[in-house]
Amino acid sequence: MNIPLSQYYSDEFVESVVRDMQHREFVGGLWDEMGSFQLAMLQSMGLQPEHKLLDIGCGALRGGVHFSAYLDPANYFGQDLRQELLDAGYDHEVVPRGLNDRLPRQNLVANDDFRFESFETSFDFALAFSLFTHLPLNHIRVCLERVSSILRPGGLFVATFFERSVDQPSYVDVVQPPGIVVSKGAFDPYHYTPDDFVHAIKGLSLTMRIVGDIGHPRGQKAIIFQATPEKVESDLRALDIHEAQNLPPGADHYRAYVGPPERYDIMSGSQFALLFQLGLRDVHSVLDFGCGSLRLGRLLIPYLNAGNYFGIDPNRWLIEDGLARELGESAIGLKKPNFDFNADFDCSVFGEEFDFVVAQSIITHMGEALTKTLVKSVSQVLKGDGLFLFSYIDANVNSVVEKASAGWHYPHCVSYSEVELNAILQNAGLLGIPLKWFHPGASWYLAAKSDAVFPESGLLDLLNGRTIR
Repeated sequence: MNIPLSQYYSDEFVESVVRDMQHREFVGGLWDEMGSFQLAMLQSMGLQPEHKLLDIGCGALRGGVHFSAYLDPANYFGQDLRQELLDAGYDHEVVPRGLNDRLPRQNLVANDDFRFESFETSFDFALAFSLFTHLPLNHIRVCLERVSSILRPGGLFVATFFERSVDQPSYVDVVQPPGIVVSKGAFDPYHYTPDDFVHAIKGLSLTMRIVGDIGHPRGQKAIIFQATPEKVESDLRALDIHEAQNLPPGADHYRAYVGPPERYDIMSGSQFALLFQLGLRDVHSVLDFGCGSLRLGRLLIPYLNAGNYFGIDPNRWLIEDGLARELGESAIGLKKPNFDFNADFDCSVFGEEFDFVVAQSIITHMGEALTKTLVKSVSQVLKGDGLFLFSYIDANVNSVVEKASAGWHYPHCVSYSEVELNAILQNAGLLGIPLKWFHPGASWYLAAKSDAVFPESGLLDLLNGRTIR
């Protein structure tokens, strides 16, 4: 049953759909597949049973029946344009599954302008699955405005959309992979570029990042909007860069948390210059492990080709502040950086191999067990001719720095000798050499799977990073 979605606004047509028990086909079909798909997608983004979820454009509860079964009772809320679909979903999908005790009927609201105040609560997650594909941009803006007011600080709003390449005019129809849907610029189904969403959230307390391909059977991509986290009690995050200059390392400001704030710019330029000297070009892929507040990323992201920057850091707020205060949200749409927030020292989360991996000021704070875990993980994702660059505290130069066998030590440091580092690298299938490149508080080491990719011995002395001032 192929129903034009513009009929969504026809009272007579929707009534006939519900009367004929065609609500499953009317909301897009693939009932079981797409319902479970929505739950799995949000679970991968951190949805837990205790979270409260708002499902915007929930229709006949294709996803709602799965969310209601997973979430704690009364934690699922749904909004849709059509009361008839909400009723059909509740009476013919929720009740037969025995889920009515978990989903109070008052948790489902029909309105046409995204008014959520009747729920009288705030949400950890919001979802707009296959909704933005049917909305013009001004309607999306209204939706974002309303959602930003009901998301808890740090809460996520996940939406799917059809993507248009920035080099294509909007009026050109786009055949979305795998070729089932043709999206349009001025008619339903709509397509958008990431920059359209950057424009849509201007002035709102939301940040955004493109997730991209999620395995949607009709080719929709995913985007995550996040409500701006609450400021720390000291309000240090609000300080401008001049006011933050005298903060101690580790203070709750994006420039200070990652090290001495007066070195923030030095470490940006120094790392980028070293990578460039070692052969970095814009076509290469780079994993910035422990990317923090994008001290290096603020230079790499504009330089690299779109999609070639990858950053891992467990502190989401650092990346958000770095994006907001150093690059601007437009960089997300234009350069499409990739981020992950795992704290497991797992470099394989992107499913990519890298030309360069950088771990600045990471091994300097890790005991031997964690260092072995990281190095082994890097070895698994490093290309055969790739380079792994990391800073360390040289035990022979800094004998006062304590040794540590396990754990993360910050802001305290951990030292290693070259013999110890080489043993750890060799155990992971890597070789390493020290570099003389300037570092204001540590030393640099270079590792690879083969010494054939190291600079020739006569060139190593040129890698000194000396600056005139």
